[in-house]
Amino acid sequence: MSNLTVDIGRRNILKAAGIAAGSTIISGSLASSTMAQSLGSKQWNSGDVKHIIPTANADRFLIKVSFHHRQEKQPYLSISNRKVPGKQSDPIGRFWQFDVTDLKPDTEYNLKLIDSNGSSLCDPWPLKTFPAQGMMPKSVRILAYTCAGGDDNMSPIPGKTGWLDMGVRRHLLDKAMSFKPDVVISNGDHIYWDLKTFLNKEFAQNYLIKEFWPKYGEPIDYSKPMLAKENRDTFLAICDYQISELYGVTLRSTPSFFITDDHDYFENDEYTNDLAVMPPDDYGLSARMETQSLYYPEFLPDKNQPRWLQGSDHRHIAEGTNSVFGTIRYGDLIEAVLYDCRRYADYKGNHAKLLPQWTENWLMERTLSEDTKHFMHCPSLPFAYSSGKLGDWYPDSLDPQANKLVLYRQKEGWQAGWFAQHQRLIETLSKQKQRPPLIVQGDFHASAAGRIHRSGSLDLAENPVHVITTGALGTGDLGFPSFYRSIESQASGMIGMDTDLPPTEKNGFTIIDVTQDKMTCSLYTWRPPQDVREIDSTEPTLVYEIPVKA
Repeated sequence: MSNLTVDIGRRNILKAAGIAAGSTIISGSLASSTMAQSLGSKQWNSGDVKHIIPTANADRFLIKVSFHHRQEKQPYLSISNRKVPGKQSDPIGRFWQFDVTDLKPDTEYNLKLIDSNGSSLCDPWPLKTFPAQGMMPKSVRILAYTCAGGDDNMSPIPGKTGWLDMGVRRHLLDKAMSFKPDVVISNGDHIYWDLKTFLNKEFAQNYLIKEFWPKYGEPIDYSKPMLAKENRDTFLAICDYQISELYGVTLRSTPSFFITDDHDYFENDEYTNDLAVMPPDDYGLSARMETQSLYYPEFLPDKNQPRWLQGSDHRHIAEGTNSVFGTIRYGDLIEAVLYDCRRYADYKGNHAKLLPQWTENWLMERTLSEDTKHFMHCPSLPFAYSSGKLGDWYPDSLDPQANKLVLYRQKEGWQAGWFAQHQRLIETLSKQKQRPPLIVQGDFHASAAGRIHRSGSLDLAENPVHVITTGALGTGDLGFPSFYRSIESQASGMIGMDTDLPPTEKNGFTIIDVTQDKMTCSLYTWRPPQDVREIDSTEPTLVYEIPVKA
């Protein structure tokens, strides 16, 4: 690595060179937008709608919508003889959100986008609320994956892919959605557009500055927010391609939960003498907040989640929602707690935390409540495994000479307090008396399954913690740890693990079928050079069952 080269000056250099002209999306992506709209849509007419991503709880919908073109007049959502006005989310009128309250639990509604005259803006579609607390549904099916973002046209190393081809990525998503999940969990890294942590790498600098970034327009000026006029066109082009082009209207009838992670703050988690990116800088906070505000819903309120929890006090988010920490509550069948481990990270040594204290307290309280049949943690930062990078819970570091992860080398920037918090959380998970402890996690570019029976000095053998690493939807060659770090992810030296599927570096996703007596996790994997047609007929690499405790 080279030292970080500071970068507002780069903006002026690029302007002077005449490299960054215009704000159009890269060649070919506009042509593919029609494909994105038809993804999973059959003959569904999307009109001028570019993307729809909804979420739900038992009595409310929150839906994010974008259009290809500016809407001169306010659109409305028609539902049960009501007209819910859209709230504009951006400065130019392409992005709108619809907050629908006072709904009945476990009820399917027919939704329709209309203009002020009542004319349809696209075909109608169904969306269903969740069962309320006190109800016991027979089952729910969850689709979970991670790392869906990335621009497949970017690769600074000839012959190696940066991210999976977007058409193939949509094919994988189509396969996942063919199982008709009731819920989607997209766990982190919806966007890859690292700024300082790309510019501090010699192999990336020249390629990005001279060849790739200019295709999107003016380089981002990270002295200003992402929706500032200097950044807006480039920012929207980046996010349109990585989010709208992938999802289109595919998720319109499936409540979706988007957890954020380091790359959603437009950086990788790194620490050097010149640079530390956790917690995120102002431009990273702006990037993450504005991406969510425009493209995917915040978490809806839950009566067991404090209204004053961190992440609920941001401007411009819907009443009662939280942008960082959330809950999926599906009647009394299952509760999942969802949490971003980067937003509030600190470097306080033995006292350091990746999650603020109030959040930790809430997670522990919900874990021990045992008021649902099943329960799971969905953290953005994985438990059990390490690849030697800074943001792990664990101190494992790569010894390049031995080509293995070790505990005897100091990991620059790593804080002992992070592992101490990890221990408190995992001990609480194992203390559940009625429910099997489960973590369903993202971030790692792999699929894996197993049980933690030891964590540091904690003996968890009596009630081991099940860990499912869901699979990465969009990762290309350069994103897999075996390429970038020369070693595959593996169980940390601090962890004792019973492994059913070791970390497997393929693209994939996980289908979780939850019934009253068990959870069944089906892990699907695929990776080039396998034939794309194999995606349609692929069978689970592993079916992992977690029965209810006797």
